[in-house]
Parts: sequence; C-alpha cells; structure tokens
Amino acid sequence: MKTLADFLSEQSAVTIRTLASYIEQCIQEQWQPVLQKDQEELLRMYDKAGEGAAYGTYAHRLFQPVQEQLKQAGFSSSPSFPGTLSASREWGPSEKRERWMWSVIRPTQGAPLGTIVTRLAHDHTRFRLPHPPGVLTLEVTDTAAIIEAVSRAAGRPQIE
Repeated sequence: MKTLADFLSEQSAVTIRTLASYIEQCIQEQWQPVLQKDQEELLRMYDKAGEGAAYGTYAHRLFQPVQEQLKQAGFSSSPSFPGTLSASREWGPSEKRERWMWSVIRPTQGAPLGTIVTRLAHDHTRFRLPHPPGVLTLEVTDTAAIIEAVSRAAGRPQIE
C-alpha cells in the first residue's frame, strides 16, 4: 500500500474526506490480517485479562500504522488516532457492541480539517469482531458537536 504522503500527492485537494478514504482503505486491507496473525494471543488475553486488554491491543496494532502515516505526512490528531476510551461512545447489544472513537485531524501548522470517527464492532461475550471497523468523517471539531453528530449517526440519544 502507498504511504499517505504518496496518496495525497496524487489528490487534487486534501480534505478530511480524502484522509478518511486513505484510512478506510488501510483498515479494510489490514483488519483481518492483524486479527488472524494475533488471534491466539488475543484469545488468551481476552480469557486472562478481559475484553479491554484484548480489544485494546488489537485496536492499537490495527490503528498505530495509520497514526504513524498521519504524522509522517505532516498531520496531527487530537486525541491520537483513533481516539481514546474516555472520549468515545459505545452502543449495542453485548454480542455486537460498537465503540465509536474520534480524532480531530489538522495539518501540523494550521486549522483542523475535521474529525475522523472510527467504529469498532466487538463482542462482549467472547473475543470476536462481528464486522470490519468503519470510518466516518465529520466537518465539526468541537467536542460537544462531535458527540451530537456521533450520537445522531449511531441513531442513539446523546449520552453524557
């Protein structure tokens, strides 16, 4: 896969949607290989340390290369891509929970381009990802507006 810098050099404009397109492609290409490569370790981790450790480790391994590509291409994210548990929302039944995390993306020098939201579906009853992670873009960058937009996109009432 191309680096983000190479991908962006071929684009006519750099927008939050352009970045999201690259990020979504990375995630779609890597979510299963990362899962398959680390499956046994993640299953053991789930059994011994719980879902937070297992899904957190998986998410770190999947999303860390994207964070590195953003940094190398001259972007910063706040919080670090894909976001943090404290600044996220989770909905759905135990067998198909969705964690919605977000990061505001900006050029190292400049105003924010927007917000990238990642959705990580996971099972609370056993270690399993019911479907691939997803990406959503938002033009808003204010925390309250992000929470409102995420809640609306998820079809959920806003929860503080």
